[in-house]
Amino acid sequence: MNLMKQIILVLVVLFAGINLANGQIETEPEKYGFKVWTGNDVPDFEVTMTNGKAIKMKKLRGKVVLLDFVGTQCTPCIAGLKKFKKEIFERFKGKDLVVVPVIVKYKNEEDIKKFQERFGFDFPFGKDKDRKIANLFFEGGIPRYFVIDRKGKIVYHGPSYMPGTWEVMLDTITKALESKK
Repeated sequence: MNLMKQIILVLVVLFAGINLANGQIETEPEKYGFKVWTGNDVPDFEVTMTNGKAIKMKKLRGKVVLLDFVGTQCTPCIAGLKKFKKEIFERFKGKDLVVVPVIVKYKNEEDIKKFQERFGFDFPFGKDKDRKIANLFFEGGIPRYFVIDRKGKIVYHGPSYMPGTWEVMLDTITKALESKK
């Protein structure tokens, strides 16, 4: 077998494995550390944001919510957050979408401030240092995304780093926003 055929075979196996894992996140989410997933009611919680405001999940009924659990040293988290300005905030501007990025891994308040300044993130973050909120949703690694519809149901759960998941999440947000209140 020549080198080109070997490379193609490796790529086919790699992408098949990624697609299989992505499918299993949907069909067997508990194996990937999810405690709630698509179809479940969103757990109730309150989070204090870096701008001092408190967000209560139950008060967001009637709006579509994107929760993004991240860390200040998490490369896939940072890559996803860098897409927010254009692909989330600008795309869904004026819509009933509430974006709540929640930092679960950070040293202290100064760490968050430096993180925001370093990457130019001018939007507020929720603070969950003790993982009390994250533990309602999942155990294990980050990033983790959850899209919640207007009725408080989770309509998407998943990581952001697998091929195709970002696009599926954006499509889910669009569909949730288009649905009646």
